[in-house]
Amino acid sequence: MAVTGTAPLTAEHATAPNTWVLPEHKVLFTHLAKNACTSLKWLVAELSGQDPEQFTSVLSCEATPRMMIHHRRLWHDVRSLKQLEPAERAEISPANGWFVFAVVRDPRLRAFSAWQSKFLVGDPVYTGRKFAGAEWLPGAPGSVEDVVRDFARFVEVLRDPRGPVRDTHFAPQTTRLHEDTIPYSRIYDISEISTLLGDLSAHLDDVGRPHEVSLGRENDTPLRAASEVFGGGVREALEEIYGADLARFGDRWDFDPVMQQPAQWSASDFRDIAARRSLGERITTLYGIAKDERAAIKDLKQEKAGLVRANRDLEQNLAQATRTPLRRAASKARRMMTRSGD
Repeated sequence: MAVTGTAPLTAEHATAPNTWVLPEHKVLFTHLAKNACTSLKWLVAELSGQDPEQFTSVLSCEATPRMMIHHRRLWHDVRSLKQLEPAERAEISPANGWFVFAVVRDPRLRAFSAWQSKFLVGDPVYTGRKFAGAEWLPGAPGSVEDVVRDFARFVEVLRDPRGPVRDTHFAPQTTRLHEDTIPYSRIYDISEISTLLGDLSAHLDDVGRPHEVSLGRENDTPLRAASEVFGGGVREALEEIYGADLARFGDRWDFDPVMQQPAQWSASDFRDIAARRSLGERITTLYGIAKDERAAIKDLKQEKAGLVRANRDLEQNLAQATRTPLRRAASKARRMMTRSGD
């Protein structure tokens, strides 16, 4: 297992929030979206003893309960490098027996996959909230031409540094790895997942934390990459946008087979996309209703609290107003009794 760095972690690493640290297992995982990220997070959750039920207890418009794994606030006692003390960060290194890893992927294929899962199938988080109403959002496709046209339009949008390229699913991977400071045991290609699982299993055995490791299939995309998608200058545009990724890892990827693979998408593929979009639209609607209801309940609670305070103040004022005449009457009676006694 090749080690890419051995320098200990320092305060400079506090800018890497996309990290998951398991001190007892001596594991550090840097997640990169769309690179088996959902599956790997569920594996980390399993290793760290997270209760799956904790990820389903909050209001969200995620398309499936499994996607709630990305809500970090729902995790218990699993910190990022940003949250560690300097002394704790300094201990993290392969030289100290840590397994530090990440997974990368051909950015051209990653961009097409992310576009499908976030926009083409109508992920309610993205089409219903983050980018709702964007003019470049794809319609429901009915043909190869529809997909090719809408993806090409999206790639042009990716050129804007203020646009979707800032999102974790579309950001260059080199900007998320923090290789200049994180000492990786190995950065795996997505095609090496089985090797990663074997290495992780061996590491867990070595540190006395044996665990059977496996990955489920999460957040799949309906359309296989094809040459038509990357024609008309799209491939060249992606290679410009993700030039840093290709410069760093490009020798791992042969794109020629993709360019020789024609689109073989079936009518059932497009029906699948339509069904997912319909589900996403319904989730967005229900989420909006639930948010409105929650806001209404919050307003009612605040109104109730205000009424309770007003009632308490009224009772106090009434009591004060009642006590004063009584005190005066009692005082007068005592004076009269005193005179009578004289």
